[in-house]
Amino acid sequence: MPAQTVWRGLVVALAVFVVLASGNLVKSAEGMPLGWQRSVSLLSAKTVDRLANLFSLNRPYDWAAVRLGIQEPDSDAPAPTTTVPTSPTTTALPPMRVPTEASPLRIMVAGDSTSQGVGNQLKASATKHPELAVDVKGKVATGLTRSDYFDWVARTQELIAQDKPEVYMFMVGANDQQSVLTPDGKVVALYGSPGWEAAYRERVAQVMDLARGDGRRVVWVGEPNVGNPKIQEALQTINRVAKEEAKRRDWVEYFDLAKVVAGPDGGFADYVELDDLGTVKCFAGDGVHLSSKCLQHTMTELIPFLQDLYGGPAPTTTTTTTTVADGTAQEPAGG
Repeated sequence: MPAQTVWRGLVVALAVFVVLASGNLVKSAEGMPLGWQRSVSLLSAKTVDRLANLFSLNRPYDWAAVRLGIQEPDSDAPAPTTTVPTSPTTTALPPMRVPTEASPLRIMVAGDSTSQGVGNQLKASATKHPELAVDVKGKVATGLTRSDYFDWVARTQELIAQDKPEVYMFMVGANDQQSVLTPDGKVVALYGSPGWEAAYRERVAQVMDLARGDGRRVVWVGEPNVGNPKIQEALQTINRVAKEEAKRRDWVEYFDLAKVVAGPDGGFADYVELDDLGTVKCFAGDGVHLSSKCLQHTMTELIPFLQDLYGGPAPTTTTTTTTVADGTAQEPAGG
C-alpha cells in the first residue's frame, strides 16, 4: 500500500481508539506521577472524554470491555470505609485446614499488573493441583501510593468481605515510585521526602491488618529486581518495608520473588540460568514484567510455598485392589 494510505489509516485508527477508550485515557492520566506532564495529559484526556460522552461515542467500547472482563462496570456506591486495627495482636493462629479436590483452598491474588502475571500463571498451574482454587483480582497501573487513583486499602477490605479467601496473596510496588496521596487527592508525603517511607509503611500495614481474620493467611509477594533504575530504587525500599512488616505479623508470609528469578550476582539479569528451563529471557521488553517462562519457573517455588501453609501437599486418594483366588480383582469393602 502507498505510504500515504498507511499513514491515513493509522491516524484514523488512533482517532477511533482515543474516542472509544476515552474513559481509560482519563484513568491512565490520573495515575501518572504528579507534575506538569500529568496536568497536560489529564486536561487533554478529560476534554476528549467529555466530547465522547456528549455524543455517546464511547458506549460501545465500555459495553464490550465490561463483558470481556477488561474493566469493571461503573458503580455509584460510595467507597467502603476502612477500619484498620491499630496494632497487631499476639493471639495464636489456628492451623489451616488441609484442602482437597472436593474442597480446594480458596486463594485470591490481588495487586498491580505484576500480580496479574503471577496470579494467572498460578491459576493455570493449579490445573495440576486441584486442591488449589485461584481467583485473580489485579488491576493494571495501581499501587499503594496513589489512593486517589485506586485505593487498594479499601479494595482489600471489600474483597475480603465479599469473597472470604483463605489465602490473600498481594503484590504491588512497580508503580509506587510516586508521592503518597489520600483518596481525596491530598498529599501525605512527597516521593523522596523523609516521611515517604513511613507513609508507605502505614499503607502496607493497613493491607496486612485488614486481610487478617478467620484463620486467613496473607502472602505478600515481593517484586523482583527490575531493569528500570528508577523503579528499582523504589523497590529496594518497598520490598524491605513489606518484609519487615510481614515479620511482625504471624498471619503474613513474605515470598521473596526476587531471589527466585535473581541473576548470577543476586540482582537483575535479563537472561537467567534456571535449573528446570536452562537459560531463558526472564523479563519482558520493559524489564519489569516477568516473561512466561520465568513465571512458569516461579511456580516451582510458589506452589510448594503455598502448600507449606497447611503442612505440605494435599494427600491424594488412592484406591487399592486385592486379588482373590480366581485371579479377579476385588474392590476393598467400604470404598
